[in-house]
Amino acid sequence: MTPLQTYSALIDPIFGVGTTKFDITKDVTNTVIGAINNQTEFLDFKNNFTARLNRLKNIYSTHPTYLKEIITQVNEIASEKNWEGAFAELSAFDHLNQDILNHKTNIHTPIKPNETIDKSRTFALELGKAAANLDGFIEETPTYLDFKVFKDNVSEIFEKLYKELHQHFNRDDFRISAEYDLAISVDEIAPNIAALRNELITGIIPTNKTTYLKSSVVSNLNFRILWGRGVLAAERTHNPFRHAENYHQMVFKNADQFVKDNPSLMVYVIFPWYNGIVSSFSNSNIKLYRSLSRRVFCQYKHDSTLFKTFNSKFTGSQTIYQISNFLSGIIFLEDNTILSKEPNQTNVKSYVYLNPNAINSLNRSLVQEFLLGLHNSEYDDFENDNY
Repeated sequence: MTPLQTYSALIDPIFGVGTTKFDITKDVTNTVIGAINNQTEFLDFKNNFTARLNRLKNIYSTHPTYLKEIITQVNEIASEKNWEGAFAELSAFDHLNQDILNHKTNIHTPIKPNETIDKSRTFALELGKAAANLDGFIEETPTYLDFKVFKDNVSEIFEKLYKELHQHFNRDDFRISAEYDLAISVDEIAPNIAALRNELITGIIPTNKTTYLKSSVVSNLNFRILWGRGVLAAERTHNPFRHAENYHQMVFKNADQFVKDNPSLMVYVIFPWYNGIVSSFSNSNIKLYRSLSRRVFCQYKHDSTLFKTFNSKFTGSQTIYQISNFLSGIIFLEDNTILSKEPNQTNVKSYVYLNPNAINSLNRSLVQEFLLGLHNSEYDDFENDNY
């Protein structure tokens, strides 16, 4: 059986014959599909993921149009490129619907997937987009959600660069590892990748077995090279507060999903198979999440910088702070399905941060109560930290 045939054999019995919409004959895989297809490892993950699919089927079974959208994401898990976003959506829908499934909340209707609204209701209009699409909608107390992958793009860029270098030198008897601050922004790396590639092609001399190269393209970036067998050691640092400083503006890249007339939440899913940086060591994760959220909500409070200076496509006259006020909150979801031995749980921990300056505030609302009731949850509304 191909890996996709194995995956098809998992999902069809859960959602019904004909669920599979991808070509099962293709020899295509990704991290999740590879784990599901592995016969000796990742058994906990397979049990947890299978239980998740069954929960989603149960929660949406009375809403067939909603279930159809869930099945679309189940199929996207088989994609080489789109599996990360699909996994994030399934993780979020599973966790956020848990209390609804168990009748432990005042919200009784499962979160509606895939809601498209008029562009004038978000900043999609000012950003020149045709419409605004959000991943989730709480109908009983109108609140919009959009789910994002909290991803380590820098490591992915470097891995691709290493493969290109192996192809260029036509040999695979060496390994490369970058030394850098893990809080570095992808915006410092991505625009310089061609220059970095040329720098490494020029600087690595196979006949001399080059072992170290200090980059002159990106500051504080070094490369260690190991030839043949052995252990390749590289030093990296991580500061959660610097990480928040470098990454908080990524939230504003989704201003087309900040709803003007109802509360809206951005939900970021952290999963080790696409982000190995975030760690609970010394509460580094909480420091990162809280600091990043506070920067989005409060940093620009006394700043008159126009949003168009951040995004030249923006045609509105609002400041960055004024735009930030249309985001009601940020939720971070840490998915632990890889290692957990409790398939009857969602295996997700939530970290909820509400915007104290939100125009569409969730304070003293049913949604706030709903979020406070999430299992394994940290919460902060910055009520006394808004300056």
